[in-house]
Amino acid sequence: MTNSELKNIWSVPKYLPYVQPELTPELLEQAQKQIGYKLPEKLVEILKIQNGGYIRYKIAETPQEQIMGIGPYFPSLTDFDWAESKQYVSFELDGLVPLDGDGHWYICLDYREHQEDPQVTWIDLECDHQEKLANSFAEYVELLTLDVNEGDLVIQTEHSIENNAKQIEQILEIKFESPEHFNSGYASYRGKYKDSWIWLTPNQVPAGFVREDDKRYHELKDQMSFSSVQYLNIPENDLFLVLSEEELNSEVMEKLGKHDIKITPITELLPEGS
Repeated sequence: MTNSELKNIWSVPKYLPYVQPELTPELLEQAQKQIGYKLPEKLVEILKIQNGGYIRYKIAETPQEQIMGIGPYFPSLTDFDWAESKQYVSFELDGLVPLDGDGHWYICLDYREHQEDPQVTWIDLECDHQEKLANSFAEYVELLTLDVNEGDLVIQTEHSIENNAKQIEQILEIKFESPEHFNSGYASYRGKYKDSWIWLTPNQVPAGFVREDDKRYHELKDQMSFSSVQYLNIPENDLFLVLSEEELNSEVMEKLGKHDIKITPITELLPEGS
């Protein structure tokens, strides 16, 4: 992973409740004392860019979504307890520090064999299974690839999402619902095309979002005033069109193309190997 990719490892928009306060030397020292191990330098480097949250990259065939930060809010890298889980697995849990997980599975720093340079291990508590993903955290980072839905279509445009939505409605003879902002903090139009759901979303979005029903909403809402892009290699004004039935992609591309709408599969616009 290049320095540029590492700098932009975090997803946009960032889910603000999952981002901890800025990582300070004092906070890092306290965390390392709490877990009993020194954290890998590459992980510290990443957490200094943003202290926890969802990431753009993952390892194929794993459900990884985030890297936990260090701090007082859920989820925190230091907030774990294996006491109740030990009865369900045949392997040792002490020495594992979760980076991500949902209570059933975890991706962990694994200090059980190498206390100075931990491996990265996947564990499944329900299946009593463990699997080494990488010999070190630095190696693990190199295995991460950009998480992208290869069926996404990109509309290359200078017009607003509202104007594009109206034009698409006319061409495809559909009706978008009122845009939904709740789950992502940006406009997401949804409609029905034949037997497929179709979504229209922007590349330029708020840099962060928090839901109005979150208890920290009033504390964090001002951070939503900044903007960023979801995909750095795609112009900020472009839009994403996603169909739940990808076999309709070619048909939709043909119909929109006849009306001079420039639409391209996202895989053709991202650098090879992203």
